[in-house]
Amino acid sequence: MPSFSVKLRALGLSACLAVGTLTAAGTSAAAAPKPIHLEINGSPIEPAQQPFMENGSVFIPLRTVSELLKTVVDWNAKSKTVSIYAPEHTVKLVPGQKNVQHNGQSLQMTQPAKLKNGSVYVPIRFVAQTLGATVDWQSAKNTVAISDEGKFVMGWATSDTPAAFWANIRTGELYQSYPSASPAKLTGKLDSEFVDKMITLSANQLSEDGFVVTVTNYYGEPMVHQKTNTSYVKGGKLLREAEASYFQRMAINVNQFRNQPLLTDGKTLELLKQDGTVDTAYDLVKLGTKDESYSIEGIGDGYLLIRPNATGLLTLVDPVNGYFKLLYELLGDKDREYALMNDVPYHGDTLVVQGEHDGTIDLEYTGIVDNAIHKLQVKAKDWLK
Repeated sequence: MPSFSVKLRALGLSACLAVGTLTAAGTSAAAAPKPIHLEINGSPIEPAQQPFMENGSVFIPLRTVSELLKTVVDWNAKSKTVSIYAPEHTVKLVPGQKNVQHNGQSLQMTQPAKLKNGSVYVPIRFVAQTLGATVDWQSAKNTVAISDEGKFVMGWATSDTPAAFWANIRTGELYQSYPSASPAKLTGKLDSEFVDKMITLSANQLSEDGFVVTVTNYYGEPMVHQKTNTSYVKGGKLLREAEASYFQRMAINVNQFRNQPLLTDGKTLELLKQDGTVDTAYDLVKLGTKDESYSIEGIGDGYLLIRPNATGLLTLVDPVNGYFKLLYELLGDKDREYALMNDVPYHGDTLVVQGEHDGTIDLEYTGIVDNAIHKLQVKAKDWLK
């Protein structure tokens, strides 16, 4: 089945959302129409195609429906049917027909969906309200303002058949649409409490129906706290999860090794089997010799690359024998001093893992003297003995 984004590019579809009776008072028939603006939860959205008004309805591009309302949209060219999927909502409609199916029940739109210049449009007030959002027409600003309470965060796992995921930040419910042109289904409930600040969701596909989903929550001023929930979803079911917390550090954890899920709570790292049971567990506090939270920046045969939250010094460790090496020690004098004394924006070194090949770890760092990017290669076996 073609991917959602490919379908949109190929067909140039767009959707119209009806606002009810909208008037353009004070404009003459000859005057160019004022541009119509869009907002979601107070933030402006710039659609690929400009909205327009016709017969009291405002029309916007189809892909903007996904941006505005965090939905999966699909166009079936054979049946001429538009499908819109979101948690607890499945909407199906046909251009030119006022009848709409919402979760299997028939509803009537005041304005039917339309085909215009090869694109599909639908009315906004009806679609947004059907999906649980509210719509306000702000005539002074010529703006359609939509509010969905911001309770969902959405992300994609991209592959030949993309999967969409939603997390309800109020309840922790995690939904999945896979394949992407299918109804959103509940996979389970995340055991996390999210702070309504900056929240992102990302997903990686590990197998035909196995995914690692990461929900990251930044909060505090100025976003000094980070809470990361990583979960493993297999066969549409949430099988296992872990949550790690960090302070004054934007930590990014590796979440898979050779298509096996990796989950961490900052103290323990678990390598999972495909069925969600634990294959191997690593005691990060013991390996790092400090009782604090660790981020996982790399993994390979016989080694881990871990970074303690407080000191921020990237550490190469042998998870079996416990040997370790602080990699900042391989830098020059000034860079070593900086790694120990620096606290802006984070404590620790500036080493970034770029990859690994044949047991050699590729690193980059920013030199404190010349502010240039330098490369460093480390053979794990040379230091873990």
